[in-house]
Amino acid sequence: MAVPGERELGRFVRRYETDVARHGRAGIIWLPTGLVALAVSVPVVIQTFKESASGAFAGLLLGVALVSLWSGITNGLRYLSRHGEVYMLRQGGLVYRRTGETRVIPWESIAKVSDHGQDNAISRAMGWDVHCRIRTRADKSLLLTGFTEDAAELSLTVHRAVHEGVWPLPPGAV
Repeated sequence: MAVPGERELGRFVRRYETDVARHGRAGIIWLPTGLVALAVSVPVVIQTFKESASGAFAGLLLGVALVSLWSGITNGLRYLSRHGEVYMLRQGGLVYRRTGETRVIPWESIAKVSDHGQDNAISRAMGWDVHCRIRTRADKSLLLTGFTEDAAELSLTVHRAVHEGVWPLPPGAV
């Protein structure tokens, strides 16, 4: 069902759904991994300081613990807060929906699109292969991650529409 302002964005182009359950699975995997790595790293760090040894291994272990904890917590929070997250691409803008929230965002109201994703095996597993921040002129932002279906394509499409003026075309249009 279209909300006010959505039809003014022009014809529908494509729907991109976020796999919110994948956020939950990632949180369940990374949070315990981080807790175990933290439990192992604390005695290693203490022993490193006692022996005045090189802290490379201790630092690596502590880094793995912190990144895993951060990923587990953020993915768990996204799982709890982003039910029904979907991006609806239209010719003249983007419609963002999740349970309890709908945003209609014309291309003209987007100030900046930046994608700092990294395409490697670890990043893909953590949903970091796409990390696209869409910031509006009203200083609100959306975060598009690799957990959204065809997120790289959507990120590129939004970037081209905002920064190059190349608006997407609906299916079958030439």
